[in-house]
Amino acid sequence: MPGRLVGREIRLTDPILVVRGAVALIAAATVVAAFARRLSLPDSVVLVLAGLLGASLFPEIALAVTPGLVLGVFVPGLVFAAAYSIDWTDLRPVLGPILALAIPGVLASAAVVGFALHVGGGLPLELAFVVGAITAATDPVAVVATMRRLDVPRGLRTLVDGESLLNDGTGLVLFALAVRNVEAGVGAADAMVRFVGTIAVSGVVGVAGGLVAARLVRSTEERTIQLAVSLVTAYGTYQLADVFGLSGILATVIAGVALGSRMRRTAGSQVLVREIEDLWDVVAFILTSLVFLLIGFAVRPSSLIGAGGAVAVATGAVVVGRALIVYLPAAAVRLWRRAQVVPRGWTHVIFWSGLRGAIALAAALSLPADFPERELLQQISFGIVLVTLLVQGAGAPIVVRWALRGAEGPTALRSAERS
Repeated sequence: MPGRLVGREIRLTDPILVVRGAVALIAAATVVAAFARRLSLPDSVVLVLAGLLGASLFPEIALAVTPGLVLGVFVPGLVFAAAYSIDWTDLRPVLGPILALAIPGVLASAAVVGFALHVGGGLPLELAFVVGAITAATDPVAVVATMRRLDVPRGLRTLVDGESLLNDGTGLVLFALAVRNVEAGVGAADAMVRFVGTIAVSGVVGVAGGLVAARLVRSTEERTIQLAVSLVTAYGTYQLADVFGLSGILATVIAGVALGSRMRRTAGSQVLVREIEDLWDVVAFILTSLVFLLIGFAVRPSSLIGAGGAVAVATGAVVVGRALIVYLPAAAVRLWRRAQVVPRGWTHVIFWSGLRGAIALAAALSLPADFPERELLQQISFGIVLVTLLVQGAGAPIVVRWALRGAEGPTALRSAERS
């Protein structure tokens, strides 16, 4: 039989049905995303709501939303597409704030959420920290989409995009260490060495992958091969780093930045750069639409009711932690240097960009089957993802417009809106 009924779930065993299902999902995601844009609503919010509706209408269908699918198929393409569009000359001026948010900021966010769940939710501290690590990485797709429509300063888009790309990698490294601490115990010094070492070596793999890919692209004039090299770089760098226990996401991000930056500095490559960007725009649109649609299918609101109190505590801690790691350093820098390195309006957008999404979903799903309190930790994590995506995603246009008005003035905002 092409399909097999297990309880109330349908498991697809026929590859043809899997392909048909994938095509149907892509078609549905494309239609929903087009509808959202026609209404000037964030794609991510409408897609998640569509997924929730689909899950309620067809509860017997078990979509295979697994960590392997999210991390191995969706994430490498998504992060490479965003990274390739970032040029080193744009990244360098905001690299300091990005690194601060992506490394110590991730640690601080996980600590705040973990402490809040330990005190307010009654979870053992090591388990509470696992939830903090799961939800440490941001996914500001709705905010970035809004910023592109309003044509905000390029530096702000680079800062928000860059932070999200880097903290995807650092967040998953921290998550792996948090899980290992629960299962086998890891000393603080050993954990820090592993954390820093994994990030550093992953960065080296990414730089090497990007530079090798740039050389391969320059070695041929065949467009199809050149475009294929970019695809192999995205997924090959991820898999290479993952085989050696490194951060595949971080390696892929850095490979994308290195390849894109090198290509833009190669004489006569401007047309090819645009063609590669066009290819990855399409890939990113499909993958992003599918990810948020599948998040809606994977998160069952009815299962979150029992963990409602813990979800509320953890979500509040996520927001508070985000405020601490964004506003306190900005205020300290202004007091110390008597200068506003990051415009005040930018800090509000950066704060609101702390949505949680695909990375948190994949991390929660990847918890070992025998992990202590696995179901509760997943419910709390799914609840945080759902609330931040819907609330902050829906509020993104309002916050970005307000922040632009404060930083640039009403005239600049009106000009951006007209564009």
